[in-house]
Amino acid sequence: MGKLNDSLLSGSSGRTGRLVVANVAGTEILRVRPRKKNTPLSPKQALIQERMKRCYDFILPYKGYASMHFGYKQGMRSSYNQAITNLLNAFKLDFAQMTITPVFSEIEFSLGNLLAAVPTGVDSAAVGALTVEWYNNAGGNPDRLQDQLQLLYYDESQKSPVFLENLGERTDTTITVNVPPYFSGKEVHVWIAFRSQDGMEVSISAYAGSVVIL
Repeated sequence: MGKLNDSLLSGSSGRTGRLVVANVAGTEILRVRPRKKNTPLSPKQALIQERMKRCYDFILPYKGYASMHFGYKQGMRSSYNQAITNLLNAFKLDFAQMTITPVFSEIEFSLGNLLAAVPTGVDSAAVGALTVEWYNNAGGNPDRLQDQLQLLYYDESQKSPVFLENLGERTDTTITVNVPPYFSGKEVHVWIAFRSQDGMEVSISAYAGSVVIL
């Protein structure tokens, strides 16, 4: 991969033969397009490919949010790239057993410097309902009182989680949401984060735990 400076191709993208020109965040990148392989994937390669597919499926509902609110751009590493890396690290590969196991406590959907979310419990006290509780750690800071709750929940039998934005304020300390009927009897994993009212800042997300939906 090469970096082009003052290129005659400035502002262009596309390919010529096996050379591919792409503009990534204002930087022109010259790559050699890999040749197509006719040989079948090895079992390990297939497992790695399956993990990548599962990570892409997982991030899909909050892709737009992560593209804006997962860390900060580092060179050519976008926020979205960092969010995908987080998922790849959290979905553990076991080549001995040929399995992919997500470690839910390591998954993050939000990453920023806003005052962190502190979950205190998850529950399903009514049929088809999910309740999440958190600690109001705003203290006397008036700027944090109206931070908006962001919620992600996931059942392993589904390809993708459900992402809900701006459900309530930090001071509410609890929220109950209705979930689709097909979640009944399923274990649901839950994460929460906060975003400032102006939408400019976010906290790191926190894994709140799991609960079986009534």
